[in-house]
Amino acid sequence: MKKLVISFLIGILLISMTACGNEAVEKDVKAKFSNSVFIGDSITEGFAFNEILPKENVMAGAGATAGYIYEEYMNNLAQNKWDNVFIMLGSDDMLMPVDDPKELFKNDLIKLIQKINLELPNSKIYIQSITPVTQDALKREPRYKRIEEYNVLLKELADKLSVTYVDIGALSKGKPDLFAEDGIHFKKEFYQLWLKKLSKSL
Repeated sequence: MKKLVISFLIGILLISMTACGNEAVEKDVKAKFSNSVFIGDSITEGFAFNEILPKENVMAGAGATAGYIYEEYMNNLAQNKWDNVFIMLGSDDMLMPVDDPKELFKNDLIKLIQKINLELPNSKIYIQSITPVTQDALKREPRYKRIEEYNVLLKELADKLSVTYVDIGALSKGKPDLFAEDGIHFKKEFYQLWLKKLSKSL
């Protein structure tokens, strides 16, 4: 009986130590981004919604496009001397009701990045890939079929503008459990993986 009790207590202790270890790792990862800003739409907004990052480090909102970010956020962005600027845009831009949404996105994103370079010359800029959606989400909105096409454009722009490209979408491939019910947004666990991946790029 004593052996069973001791084994049980050791098991509880190991679980507690693992949990504490994971929390310490998460805090360490978050600390790396204390002077970083995340720009994007509602997917990026999830960093603040899930309390992964402070709200002041997240400049994002539902439906945000590259053009909207340029008009609404640039003044606030320039007030801080961020070390890193992480951008994830495009999933709402491709839904814009214009003749050529891709060309509009390209021009707006170039303008945004050039403005950031001008206002924050010492900041390192990262372009992140547009994250994929589930098959159900794709059925509801066929325009999401262009996600990979837009990601090719993002890679090209990253090279052209001398900024860093990071493939965030790869984190969710083959992992449907990371998606929220709508098949577009993500659960809290995804954001933790997201930060860990970015921390390797710093």
